[in-house]
Amino acid sequence: MKFRFNGDADCPDWILAEIYTLSRLSSIKLKLLGQIVVQGIINPPLQIEKVEKLFADSKLDTDINLKACIACLTYIISAATRFNCESSALQSELQQLGLPREHSISIKRVYDEQSGNLTDYFKSRSLKINNLEDVSGNFIKETGCGLLNLSINEKTESLKLAPNTIKSLLGDLVAVRNRMKDLKEAL
Repeated sequence: MKFRFNGDADCPDWILAEIYTLSRLSSIKLKLLGQIVVQGIINPPLQIEKVEKLFADSKLDTDINLKACIACLTYIISAATRFNCESSALQSELQQLGLPREHSISIKRVYDEQSGNLTDYFKSRSLKINNLEDVSGNFIKETGCGLLNLSINEKTESLKLAPNTIKSLLGDLVAVRNRMKDLKEAL
């Protein structure tokens, strides 16, 4: 079966196995666990002490099931956010996987409350290798070359650019700016 929260792909077997573990928690504890997991995704590290308190009076194995439940919820919520799944579809699909209705509603509510924050978090983390902090440049008249200073991760690197490289770089940047304008207008 294909699931929208998983990008129209089949659900991993380990998620199917952990659905049973999640269903053994009360729906209230599952909602609290979901909130803690979402906060752990947005503001790492995960507050494991709070999770251990939730598991303290449950009949689940604290070490094994605790980590499995955290991993399962992290995967479900992250995948649903990544694939922009509607919360009603998420709820329905979790029920199809065997999670009780009340539990599915609990996860849906957490997802509804935090989907905007999760989306913003994932957007800020995607397609970034290093954060560019500052750019400055100088033109050297005698040689016709350019000197480009890039500050990345608190290190400054200097690049000397030949005249033809400067022209090519400028042309590429103009093309990118025009493409971005076209995309913005299309939205």
